[in-house]
Amino acid sequence: MSWWRERFGIDGVDLLIQGALTGLLMASLRASGGPSEVAPMIAAASLLVLGVRRYFALRSGGRRGLTTGEMAAERLAELEQRMADLEAAHARVAELEERLDFAERMLAQTSAERQAIPRGSPP
Repeated sequence: MSWWRERFGIDGVDLLIQGALTGLLMASLRASGGPSEVAPMIAAASLLVLGVRRYFALRSGGRRGLTTGEMAAERLAELEQRMADLEAAHARVAELEERLDFAERMLAQTSAERQAIPRGSPP
């Protein structure tokens, strides 16, 4: 972010254009012979417009905050974390499938086969 944008909320070119437009309005007022009391009102209106522009520029700039490279690095880290979570979930699903297969085999055995399975040693 440029120094101008950090300090004023808008770029130096935008600030220069704002000043030039204000100067042109005041010069055209003087050249046309208009009332001199309007010049301070033009300056005040210009400062008001500058303040509003600065407010919205700084507010939207606060949302951005990160540079393109930082955003890319943050997004890559987030994707890597998601991949790790997905791999952990996949491993858990595989373990649950094995347990389900074992439970189905146990339920499918006949009662004779279950009785043939030796139990632990009697106490």
